Amino acid sequence: MADPPDQAITGINVHALSRVILELHRAGREGAYNRFQASALELVREIIPFDSAWWGNATAEPMEIHRLHLYNCDDSILEAYRPNMAQDFFRAALVAQPGVTINMADLTSRARYVRTALYRNFGKPYKVEWSLGTLLVEPVSSLYELLTLWRHDGKKPFSESERQTKELLMPHLAESHRAAWLREVLEGAHGRQERWAVADERGYLREASPGFIHCLKAHWPDWQGSLLPEALLACIRSATPFSSRRMKLQIDPKGAFRYVQALAFSPLDNLSPREREIAIRYAKGETYAGIAVALALSPATVRNHIANCYRKLAVNNKAELVVRVSRGGKQ
Repeated sequence: MADPPDQAITGINVHALSRVILELHRAGREGAYNRFQASALELVREIIPFDSAWWGNATAEPMEIHRLHLYNCDDSILEAYRPNMAQDFFRAALVAQPGVTINMADLTSRARYVRTALYRNFGKPYKVEWSLGTLLVEPVSSLYELLTLWRHDGKKPFSESERQTKELLMPHLAESHRAAWLREVLEGAHGRQERWAVADERGYLREASPGFIHCLKAHWPDWQGSLLPEALLACIRSATPFSSRRMKLQIDPKGAFRYVQALAFSPLDNLSPREREIAIRYAKGETYAGIAVALALSPATVRNHIANCYRKLAVNNKAELVVRVSRGGKQ
């Protein structure tokens, strides 16, 4: 995602903004996840007054809202919005400029807005008179994370300084929120394991270690994107273990998320991605020096990796290593 263009900051209370940012990151590290969004929005209200809001995740194609935190608005708002989504010019502007905070007052006049079907069917019933929104693309899942603030008084549009303040604030809101839920999901789990991931209940990958990505690609070479392979989805949704001839996953429910750990199926699976690559190269006849040049490592580092491979595979020499690698780690 490209960064928004640099712009002059006007009318922003920098000290108040800095205080809110510090409080957000503190809440992300220490606060309860189930109260994070509500408390974060109360902090936002201190520097950008608003009356109601929604904060959630969505997919791009097709555009579908996954999870929403509603602030001071009725639960029926999402069902009322869905039939009007295609005609929502404000949503279109958010999608067109990820990372840029959009002020409805910059898109249309109030006179034009109140004549739209969007206002009649959605804005007026839920007092959405003015909107201030930002959409970000999550780094692992590529899902949209969106937060829109609303004012109920048609005479009080959001200002340019409020727009700039929210644009500066939004990455901190997203990152501290991510820290809070990741801490919640990984609490009590073996976070140091090399092959772990966090997915939501729909099967979208939200965070993952490099080792887990390597594991997925080894078993599903054509897999790409944020939605886990089709073969895993039923187990992810039901939070039950997955097992195939070549792969075993432990899937633990963590509220709306799933902590997924790839379990070792053979001694070879105990190797890190780098150790596995070096072991395969060494077994094929490459020298320490050749591997070091190919992988931009020192020969000493390569020797250390080979020693670790011997230990993890329970072999004593290169000939045994060649046999073990050729058998996929099996004795």
